[in-house]
Amino acid sequence: MLLYAACDDSEQTPFQPVDLGAQFAYFPVQVGKYVEYRVDSVIYDFGPGGSTVRDSVTKFVREETTDTFRNKAGELAFVIERSERQGMADPWVVQRVWSASRSATQAVRTEDNLRFLRLVFPFDARTRWNGHLWIDSYLEVEIAGERLRPFVNWNYRVDSVDVPALIGAFAFDSVLMVSEVDETNAIERRLSRAWYAKSVGLVRREQWILDSQYCNQIPSPADCLTRPWEEKAQKGYILRQVILRHN
Repeated sequence: MLLYAACDDSEQTPFQPVDLGAQFAYFPVQVGKYVEYRVDSVIYDFGPGGSTVRDSVTKFVREETTDTFRNKAGELAFVIERSERQGMADPWVVQRVWSASRSATQAVRTEDNLRFLRLVFPFDARTRWNGHLWIDSYLEVEIAGERLRPFVNWNYRVDSVDVPALIGAFAFDSVLMVSEVDETNAIERRLSRAWYAKSVGLVRREQWILDSQYCNQIPSPADCLTRPWEEKAQKGYILRQVILRHN
């Protein structure tokens, strides 16, 4: 009887095959595809007399897939022209040329010579991976003339899959949210999250790459750990990117 109960199909959860085509739709690669964003940033820098300078910047970004090529591994890759403008009536000016590729197991973006493993396939709400597989964790980058190490302790994970969401002016039926890092200590704040919509790709991004020496004062301030990072940050940036248009 025990053996029969263990084998009873009625008690088993039916196997649900993964629809890879539906998952690939979160990272479309197609010549002619474009997405436009509004990007709001706050850049932090050291000021005179130990003060902090905060510079708020808004710009508009257009990413358009314009061509294809074969990368060093012989894989088909797609050219992404990244254009920017300061106002909605200004002409687009190409600022960078990036690339993207997608295989049966990986979605890769190369941005400013840094190769990111943005997604892995198949995925579910428990999937984790090293999105900086090809990036030195201790790589230093320059932001407003200051050096930071933004990539330490990143661990990509899927937070939600196929969830409806209102992002910008769009109501998307199926959105994938990926948490890339969410770490904080007395001197560093690292937060990066990305939202993808089916047949569109990236529709929202938020990043906090901030450093502070506020807690290193002697004596240490009583609000060292509770003071908001927007107030105690001394270098780095906060970035919010939201979709405006797409085809």
